[in-house]
Amino acid sequence: MLRRHRDLYVLTPAPVITGDAGDRDAGTALREIPGIAAGVSRPLPPGSSLRVAQREALWAVSRAAESGRPLVTYGEDTTGRWLPDDVGVLTALVEHVLGDALRYDAEHGSDLVASVRTWMERDRRVDDAARALHIHPNTLAYRLRRFGALTGRDLSATGDFAEVWLAVRAASQLGGL
Repeated sequence: MLRRHRDLYVLTPAPVITGDAGDRDAGTALREIPGIAAGVSRPLPPGSSLRVAQREALWAVSRAAESGRPLVTYGEDTTGRWLPDDVGVLTALVEHVLGDALRYDAEHGSDLVASVRTWMERDRRVDDAARALHIHPNTLAYRLRRFGALTGRDLSATGDFAEVWLAVRAASQLGGL
């Protein structure tokens, strides 16, 4: 175990925890902790750098916190496999699709992009997303319309929705959201 600031890193030789309740999967044990947001990296091959595993775990825990899920394993997000590893390409995608909305958020202290992301992650359920954002559903509906006006993307159109989703995933992968 290693504690760094508020983060706790745990390296385990196998995904099993032994305790008074007997053997159980580490994921099951983690999911039972109230209010937890945990991320799991891919298995760490012997002799490989801990930095890769740390980056994967941090990415996974950020996805857990964003989505309200207690545990996310790196690589679970099937969208990620469609995104290139090239930081420059990811940055260009984010700028092209989300740039105007990100600048608007920065200038006005608004949360348009975060609202769109939360709405998308909650399968476009306005009530669930509004509850997660602690705002009224009408406020969320306004933010979605404002985002569409700024970006020129209609979130009810499949192509635009897919493009925004990939850009949101790219921004998250870059640590920007």
